[in-house]
Amino acid sequence: MKVNATINRLIDKPDSSVKAIASASFDGYYAVHGIKVCSGEKGLFISMPSTSFTNSSGEKKYQDTFHPITKGAREALHSAVIRAYNAALAQSQQAEIEVQDTPDEEESEGQELDEPDPVMSM
Repeated sequence: MKVNATINRLIDKPDSSVKAIASASFDGYYAVHGIKVCSGEKGLFISMPSTSFTNSSGEKKYQDTFHPITKGAREALHSAVIRAYNAALAQSQQAEIEVQDTPDEEESEGQELDEPDPVMSM
């Protein structure tokens, strides 16, 4: 079975344990959406999509709507999602470029720059 994972959204909230939302497909036949990439005490892990309900004693419970059954399937899904997360994280960090002012630009701060007027043609 071939597992492909994609990161749908990176979450940049320092106080949140959820770091991303992912989707996975299995052999191109089935897809699962809403997999969470979470950070815990032992490192990154994935959390399956789930629904919540209140049981008869009024206690809120969660039940996975999807989960791998075998250890091999669980490891394949975990590896694919974490690998996709690391790739998406690296790509987003490469896109962040900090521009620093050169000494000439720092001196001219506060002064208007001579820019040509835009040309409009019809």
